[in-house]
Amino acid sequence: MNKKLVLYSHSVNSSFVRKDLVLLEREYHVKKFFFDPKRKWLVPYQFMCQLFFLLINLRRSSLLITQFGGYQSFLPSLLGKIFSRPSLIILGGSDCVSFPSINYGNFNRPLLKTLTRWSYEMVTHLSPVHKSLVRSKYTYTDDDYPEQGYEVFCPKVTAEYTELHYGYDHNLFTFGKERIPNSFITVGYLNSANYYRKGIDLIIELAIRQPILKFTIVGGGIDDIPVDDVPKNVQFLKSVSYEELTALYASHEYYFQLSLCEGFPSAICEAMLCGCIPIGSDVAAISEIIGDTGFVLSYKSSNHLDGLIEKALQIDKTKGALSARHRIIEKYPINEREKLLTLCARIIKEGVKKKKI
Repeated sequence: MNKKLVLYSHSVNSSFVRKDLVLLEREYHVKKFFFDPKRKWLVPYQFMCQLFFLLINLRRSSLLITQFGGYQSFLPSLLGKIFSRPSLIILGGSDCVSFPSINYGNFNRPLLKTLTRWSYEMVTHLSPVHKSLVRSKYTYTDDDYPEQGYEVFCPKVTAEYTELHYGYDHNLFTFGKERIPNSFITVGYLNSANYYRKGIDLIIELAIRQPILKFTIVGGGIDDIPVDDVPKNVQFLKSVSYEELTALYASHEYYFQLSLCEGFPSAICEAMLCGCIPIGSDVAAISEIIGDTGFVLSYKSSNHLDGLIEKALQIDKTKGALSARHRIIEKYPINEREKLLTLCARIIKEGVKKKKI
């Protein structure tokens, strides 16, 4: 039996993309197109190449999938609508928000905003990694919109949505038994924008106030962050291999996810599987991921963070580490993401039908 053809467009080569491709290739013949947005002056060329890719393969395709909304989702949504091919956009975070204070989010940039909105208005189905990306109140800071989500910025969207979390294979993450006392770690690409988005500013301020604590910050782009005097208790590491990263998780007691905005961050889940006690901001999926196994910062405040750290240092760390790992195993198992296959099959069967308004 010949497998149905799925055309898959993406703009990142992250681990979740690779995992979804492996999953999809179990049931479908997948042809991929990488829309590289790093060089803005090449975006028109990328559009031409993607158009050529889609036109060649569209006739035989059963479904068009795009990882994240943006430049890369416009043509699949448009051609899918014109030629009656069902289409799906997987929504990850930045494609559903606008944060002018840090110049972040698709809906903070005029052209990207327009193409993202048109994509969502034409697509057959949307799949956010967390329900907060549809519409949610935002109270972590007062600097930006009090509501976030694609419905806030695209009120004319009629496509149905299905929430699909990421899932994790706990066997790939070693539970650390020997950890650096009073140690904290966070991971993320640390260019100047992410310095604030990922809450690195809060961590640096905390490190200055708490010199007895130890902090590890991992990620590319470190040379671009706006830090002149790094405290001695802060260690910056550039990008490391996946195996090295899990070893780093397992050697630390706590994981920070103090982001201003997120979708469904994988790093905190992976760190919890390694036994890190989570401390995160009350943003998107973070508080749901943490549950009762860690600490949630309800508002961006150094004073509030100091109070959380004081509580975190007093708990039974062995028990806390085990609770964190068990929460991810039970709530976000690897087969959680396999629901993507069921969703694809349903979209193919239903075609381009949309919900009634």
